[in-house]
Amino acid sequence: MNVRLTMLVVMVAALAMAQAAAADILWDQSDYDVWGMGFFNADAGAPPFGMQVHTVSDVTVDASGWTVQSISTYYSALDMVWGDGITQGYLHVYDKTGPLPIDGTDDPTASPIVAMSAVLDMDHFVVTASGLDIPLGEGDYWIGITPIAPAGPFGPEIHLSSMTYLLDASASYDVYAFPPPSMWFNFNPGLDSSILIEGLPGSTPVESATWGEIKALYR
Repeated sequence: MNVRLTMLVVMVAALAMAQAAAADILWDQSDYDVWGMGFFNADAGAPPFGMQVHTVSDVTVDASGWTVQSISTYYSALDMVWGDGITQGYLHVYDKTGPLPIDGTDDPTASPIVAMSAVLDMDHFVVTASGLDIPLGEGDYWIGITPIAPAGPFGPEIHLSSMTYLLDASASYDVYAFPPPSMWFNFNPGLDSSILIEGLPGSTPVESATWGEIKALYR
């Protein structure tokens, strides 16, 4: 490898490390509860052997605005190789106007599909969507990720609840609800799903991108 190429590789690696180091924790409900009531939150086929349920958390962006770079969620680990099958999933970001997302408007099946990964960490999986760069202005949002995942030995792994309860309870949407129609509901009233949002604070204009503009980033 010649000197110029070596210097380029070093510069790219340094830039990547600097960007990773620059990320701040913007929203932290990562204190997962292994023994508490969890949430279904996976696209893992269809009944009778699978399910598709989407879950989002109530998140408030402060006056400085955010650029969201990564979102992580925390799952049970009944099947130690469950995470190996996760490479992508749905990214959900909706404006929050009430205690639940809006039926017919906030459609999780129409959310963009982004790259994801899952890492086994002792007694749980960490599922992460990174490289997002989503600009959000001050306000309240419903935010979440839903991995496209295999079923575990007893069905899909469970999205662990957080031991920190903030604002309104996490909301869920069962695509195969019976009887239909599907709609947003509180699967666990008074509980939030575990989530960690990282990125850059104070780095967006007053007005955030519209959800249509955000979806266009991932088409």
